Amino acid sequence: MARKRGDVLTLLLLYKLGYFVGRYISIEMLIEESKESYYEDLQRSNEKWHTGENDEIPFIRYMLGVLLKAYKECDDRFNLIGNEKLTLHERALSVVQKSLDPL
Repeated sequence: MARKRGDVLTLLLLYKLGYFVGRYISIEMLIEESKESYYEDLQRSNEKWHTGENDEIPFIRYMLGVLLKAYKECDDRFNLIGNEKLTLHERALSVVQKSLDPL
């Protein structure tokens, strides 16, 4: 799947600021999973932009939430890989169980 220009710019900015979690977790997928919030917070942050009275905080909070979720997922994956007591089958099962949303 081709990346959108905004996705590449977001990753570039994150890398420049030292946030390398995008190498291990798909930031694009996390944004896609919460795209309603993405667009709502982006809209809120752009209100009154033309007069210089906009508030960037809603979008900043959204992006920080995405980063937090990415780091939590990354930590879960690294902990799973680092746990030598689990067999390959048990590791795969654990990943599937953690990724399923409750019904």
